[in-house]
Amino acid sequence: MKVTIDGPAGVGKTSVGRQVARRFSLLFIQSGQLYRALAYGRINGLQLDSLSLEPGDKTDPELLMDGEKLKEELTTEEIGEKASKLAKEEEIRELVNEIIIDTAADRDVLVEGRDIGTAVLTNAEVKIYLTASAEERARRRKKQMNTDRSLGEIEAGIKKRDKRDQTRELAPLKPADDSVIIDTSSLSEREVVDRISKIITKRKTREK
Repeated sequence: MKVTIDGPAGVGKTSVGRQVARRFSLLFIQSGQLYRALAYGRINGLQLDSLSLEPGDKTDPELLMDGEKLKEELTTEEIGEKASKLAKEEEIRELVNEIIIDTAADRDVLVEGRDIGTAVLTNAEVKIYLTASAEERARRRKKQMNTDRSLGEIEAGIKKRDKRDQTRELAPLKPADDSVIIDTSSLSEREVVDRISKIITKRKTREK
């Protein structure tokens, strides 16, 4: 089974996606981490086309570039900003999409990102689009980052990134026509996980 979860920054795709993936034993792929890895690689002069996902037997795969395991190096704001800009480059998007498509070819996966349901795994059995107000996403992001930056500053950054993602010419951020849209503004993480799980279970039951 292929499941996609798309949506803007700070909406909870990663935390929710990881829990759903574990519940259904799906390989969890974060497209954003692939872009971050490529941003890290470009900054540090690594061979970008050496980037690979190593699924192993885990729900969370490992990211490798030039034989180097990447994890904590990808969490900085600098890498995040660079990754967002890199995502506008066609050859970078093609590389990320190719890695995701190849990895998902013979595995059950849950992939989260911005355009997975609309441009990458367009035939996925379940497509989810998560959304929430910019104000609520800023609150979540501030709590997650444990930063001294003001709520207004974080919210302004989120709105700026939303506009950039939604108006880019290449695979803009938008719900797929056949996606289920879930507004998480007033929902707990557990409630979102349960809603998505019900959708997946219903689809799996239909396929039997």
